[in-house]
Amino acid sequence: MASERLYYDDAYTTRFDARPARSKDHGGRPAVELEATYFYPESGGQLADRGTLAGASVVDVQAEEDGTVWHVLAAAPTAGGPWRAELDWGRRFDSMQQHTGQHILSAAFERVAGAATSSSHLGEERSAIEVGLAEVGWERVREVESAANRIVWEDRPIERHWVSEGDLGRFALRKPPPSERAGSQGRIRIVEIPDWDASACGGTHTRRTGEVGAIKVVRWEKVRGNLRFEFLCGARALEDHAWRTEALVEGARKRTLKDRELLAHLERAAGERDELRKRLDELIERLLLAEARERVGNPPRPVSGFSPARPREETRRFAIKCLEAGAPWVASAPAPRTPWWCWGGRRRCPSTSRRWCPGCSSGAAGGAAGARTWCRRRRPTPPPPRRLGGGRRTSCARSPADQRFVVASVRCSLRVRVTAPMRLPASATGTLTWIAYLP
Repeated sequence: MASERLYYDDAYTTRFDARPARSKDHGGRPAVELEATYFYPESGGQLADRGTLAGASVVDVQAEEDGTVWHVLAAAPTAGGPWRAELDWGRRFDSMQQHTGQHILSAAFERVAGAATSSSHLGEERSAIEVGLAEVGWERVREVESAANRIVWEDRPIERHWVSEGDLGRFALRKPPPSERAGSQGRIRIVEIPDWDASACGGTHTRRTGEVGAIKVVRWEKVRGNLRFEFLCGARALEDHAWRTEALVEGARKRTLKDRELLAHLERAAGERDELRKRLDELIERLLLAEARERVGNPPRPVSGFSPARPREETRRFAIKCLEAGAPWVASAPAPRTPWWCWGGRRRCPSTSRRWCPGCSSGAAGGAAGARTWCRRRRPTPPPPRRLGGGRRTSCARSPADQRFVVASVRCSLRVRVTAPMRLPASATGTLTWIAYLP
């Protein structure tokens, strides 16, 4: 038998005596059905109520297809009954504000923009409606918001009607009702805001539109050819307005600007930053090319080195520049905080990483062409540091025996192969600067 849902006609009662009907296990937690309940189960896009029942926290409320409402508890209640039940009023009233605001906002979109709402969701932090619009701008959104908030501030009454299917013609419904809800005893519940909206709905709503406080659209995005609008009502809208105002005022104050000048200032600053970044990249490219030509020399020689101030991506670019300048192979590494090394060689280079770094590459699999992945445990005692021809003195790893090296080979331009990255366990981070040595 379906549970009697008292919240249909009274959404403001928060304390009541509950009589248990049945109990069961629900997902590893005790769950109880009450003969009659004011707890709203999760449905229709609205979140479930929270509260206490017989001193135990109500962590969820769910309804089955036959209309049974199960109250999922954090702990098993005491035997017998009746039990004292109490709803979390803050959560309930917030849901009432969001749900009533959704009705008002959906009707405003339909009246102002001629766009119907296809779905809605009332979330923990933000609520959303999906509207049949392809494009929209802030000016049209403001028109919709103004129309919706006018209805809020007029403080219109919100009426509830229980009707049969044959009586639906009395109402200009925004959309046809869904199939009859289990637990409604064959009746359909209509929630009406006079001269504005009428919808078949089983959720909780305020008594008057004024209790919604305010409705604010905060963002929108395209989805399935429609637009999904996120909005806030009541206390949520006030809290959102507070932090946005603080961010705007403080951002403008620190730049000695007026509030309305901040956005234009940030756009100009972003443009200048992008231009400076472009010019910096061009200068870095020229410096890398000059350094590569100097290090390679004439006749060309191998290049190896450790650059503590050079970023990882710049290290890769430097290796490619050296190879373009004629170096037979390159071994380079950036700062030790990012244990990563870069090795590059020409396609027909006779000196390979197998020769000068056997501790990493002796377990290599695959042919000469294409990408490779190498996974190899190193011995705890590596060979001593050696010089690479034409390069600087290198440093070998002294790390735990369980250290694992993962080297991925990536094919680049000019038939150049550059290997990256080397990942180490957290305990070994910083112990390895780079590896480049001859056996």
